[in-house]
Amino acid sequence: MRTPHRASIRASRAPPRVRFPSTDETGVLTMVHLMLVQKRNLTPKLILVASALILGFLLASCHRTTATRPVTKQVVVLGFDGADPKLAAKWIAEGKLPNLARLAAQGSFKPLETTNPPESPVAWASFATGLNPGGTGIFDFLKRDPQTYLPELALVSRQKGKFLWGMVPVRMPKVTNERSGVPFYKAVADAGYKTTVIRMPLEFPPTALPGGKLWAGLGVPDLRGTWGTFFYFSSDLTQWDVGDTEFGGKLVRLELNDNHATSMVEGPVDPTKEKFTRLSIPISFRVSPDGQSVTVELQGQTATLHEHQWSNWFHARFRVNPFLTLSSICQFYILQASPDLRVYMSPLNLDPEKPPIPMSSPADYTSELVKKHGPVKTLGWWHDTWALNEERIDEGVFLEDCWRTMDQWRDITLDELKNDPPSLLVSVSTATDSVSHMFFRLLDPTHPRYDADLAAKYGDAVEKTYERMDDAVGQIMRAMKPEGTLIIVSDHGFHSWRKGFNTNTWLAENGFMTLKEPGAAEQPKNLDQLFGQGSFFPNTDWSRTQAYAVGLGQIYLNLIGREKSGAVHSGPEAEAILKAIHDRLLAVRDPDTHEPVIQNVYYGKEIFHGGRMSDAPELQVDFRDGYRTSWQTSLGAVPPGIVVANLKKWSGDHCASDPSDTQGIFFSNQRVGALHPSILDIAPTVLKLLSVPPPAQLDGNALETSSGALSQP
Repeated sequence: MRTPHRASIRASRAPPRVRFPSTDETGVLTMVHLMLVQKRNLTPKLILVASALILGFLLASCHRTTATRPVTKQVVVLGFDGADPKLAAKWIAEGKLPNLARLAAQGSFKPLETTNPPESPVAWASFATGLNPGGTGIFDFLKRDPQTYLPELALVSRQKGKFLWGMVPVRMPKVTNERSGVPFYKAVADAGYKTTVIRMPLEFPPTALPGGKLWAGLGVPDLRGTWGTFFYFSSDLTQWDVGDTEFGGKLVRLELNDNHATSMVEGPVDPTKEKFTRLSIPISFRVSPDGQSVTVELQGQTATLHEHQWSNWFHARFRVNPFLTLSSICQFYILQASPDLRVYMSPLNLDPEKPPIPMSSPADYTSELVKKHGPVKTLGWWHDTWALNEERIDEGVFLEDCWRTMDQWRDITLDELKNDPPSLLVSVSTATDSVSHMFFRLLDPTHPRYDADLAAKYGDAVEKTYERMDDAVGQIMRAMKPEGTLIIVSDHGFHSWRKGFNTNTWLAENGFMTLKEPGAAEQPKNLDQLFGQGSFFPNTDWSRTQAYAVGLGQIYLNLIGREKSGAVHSGPEAEAILKAIHDRLLAVRDPDTHEPVIQNVYYGKEIFHGGRMSDAPELQVDFRDGYRTSWQTSLGAVPPGIVVANLKKWSGDHCASDPSDTQGIFFSNQRVGALHPSILDIAPTVLKLLSVPPPAQLDGNALETSSGALSQP
């Protein structure tokens, strides 16, 4: 893949920006705001005191330091999301992964047991805390509100702020991390060890590490509050094409007049408005007279780009009121300049230098990263799978951006090890997962989207990403302390995903869900409706519905006393319905092959335990290789058909697979005796290596390790 050519950006002087405070600052600042808006005792002295409180608090927050122990021993934990042990073993045997081969020969290489379901947020939550999903409270990317039946994000909860006269914040917006349990790196930092954590999933808002640094990964939204909404501006879109794609895209039609087009970038929700309203800013595109280049202009910043060229980063600032501006960064890629103009714009990443809400601890850590490494993507969903899945960018554009981002992750990790070495470093890359999701179809000639020509060109994309993983491992090993312990894990493996299963449709056809109008066509759901409070289950008669599905493999009963319109009594009636669903699901056959579709149906109370069981589904449905819950089911829809072909480029998956054949990878430079290590074992193992007592009773067990005679790569 060629090195991308980037155009510089000319910028006018930036307007002032104001960020939302972190969770720690909210209480103090809210109190001061309340002081300032009182109608009595509002004296100059009081204003001066309030201003001093704000300044002093912010200065203390920025410069607070904690002494740590000398770095005499070191543990490095690398996470490669979605790395599959079968693929790793295959390419090790073929001599393509020399650094991992050395670890396997002289240390340890084993499949790593994962969570049920083997989903990234579920597994990474258990990795961090050593607890099963019943303890962490993370069972899926999505959860449902039993009082509204609406799907919601499971990783965070949000509380809107309140603004006096639409101007002065009297209650700041609040974001809460929904994962329960104490992460092992927090316990290590609390014990005085210097700790650095890079791109850790489910760390938004970030956990404060005394004397340490943490940069949040999966779970950080874009400025729109979504998992990453890309923009596609084009002059050849029709009026029927424009709008929101199924997952994560905004299609915008351009009208060219004298080679010039103007449009709007729809950004964040206005936090001062009661009604759901998004802020927008103008953007313009000018095609050169020869049709060979495009000049992009956004808020005084310009870049002239040729076809197939990336821009540098633009700042996109959305003014809420005279006191509050929300800042983000984005990039552009010119897909075509003429005869039709087609421009891709990346999601609006939270500005790493002045984020609206902190994504790191300390809050200025991301700003420090920019000073050393240039602008960094801050979005949790790091690679734009959505734009490729919607076929608005091609495979080459996706890989160019993905691998560049992976290289920056490696460089940041190496810089921390070499120039500010900690006792514990945890660093997670997601490229192995994203590339596998999008390119598994080119490894599977039986997939509906297999393309022989694309396979000849990009069929080695997954393999090349594993080779980049291997190269990063070799460089990181050389940067570690000589006697340090290295542990490499992934959260799950992978499968081909050829067909989707419409769970709600199956429930309706089998009498467990009742529709108001059984023959009525339902509008497909999209991700923007989830974030924009769209309408879900509009055709469901809840008074006669026994069960419903939300998420990637979860089924919930419509219980009286729990759900708003419950129709099922707890006890014998509920148990009988669950058994009927369980038995009938296991009997489902693919109408084309007559093979079973579902591998196992688990009762939630049998596979989960802990303090968050009230959020657990009644049933967890795990599919055989080649099958997965449909996209529409995950959003709570009831589309036509039950077993349907997966015609998307998102062709590899794991989210609703069975954990028995979806293990992750485990490598170490230490010899590990356990035959079946689990992702729940990583937290207690690291704590034991650093002689730190567990913060609570854990579900995982510390692995017994012994030093190998590992040679330097």
